[in-house]
Amino acid sequence: MSNIKILLFKELKDQFTSPLIYSLTGLFCLLIGWLFFNYMVLSKDYYNETLTTSVIIPIFANMNFIFVLIAPLITMRSFAEEKKQNTIELLFLSHLGPWQIIIGKFLAAWIVAIFMIAFTGLFPLVLALSGYSDFGVLFSSYAGLICTVACFVAVGIFTSSLTNNQIFAALLAFFLIFILMLLVLIMNVSYNYLLAQILQYLSSSFHFQDFVKGVIKSYNLIYFISFIFFFFYLTHESLDSRNW
Repeated sequence: MSNIKILLFKELKDQFTSPLIYSLTGLFCLLIGWLFFNYMVLSKDYYNETLTTSVIIPIFANMNFIFVLIAPLITMRSFAEEKKQNTIELLFLSHLGPWQIIIGKFLAAWIVAIFMIAFTGLFPLVLALSGYSDFGVLFSSYAGLICTVACFVAVGIFTSSLTNNQIFAALLAFFLIFILMLLVLIMNVSYNYLLAQILQYLSSSFHFQDFVKGVIKSYNLIYFISFIFFFFYLTHESLDSRNW
């Protein structure tokens, strides 16, 4: 565990000394703040809708989509940069095993994403001042977003382990994440019931929707945990077959 902590702190230091992270955080705050403001203004025109319907659901859907773009940029250097700088072998020559390296890099990137999400902490206060009281839905929405982003990060860590090109790693991660989100739409046009159910379960969007509705089900949690560890396994296999 101490070895993971050492790697985690190193990765966090690298992340938070990168101008990219602060640029992404600034853009995220500006965009999501602007969207939240507009949803709050528009909500006054929807007398038959609650703040959950008019503000929370759309703002979290937007944050989810924004992280489809951000997560690959956070993770693209995880292993690709190590390969490019020929420092990957130094990691394996240390007292760190492949699983420890994967978990350390995953946690660092995930913490960076949570750091960005934390800047939306003002939203609950604004909602409370507007008379909103269903904070259970707000809590589950944040929980769902953090879980979904963890999946995106796991995908990004995997794609970064495949190449020494950061841009390629980011593009591949974006493609895979986007496909995972689109599965729920493909399911709607499938005439095969079994296939539709499988595609629905595999889609991260489907599981995220339950959280935003204030529903936390065990099979959603099982999905997120299984998804993350599946990509951990793929990353491990990628690193295990390295020929550098």
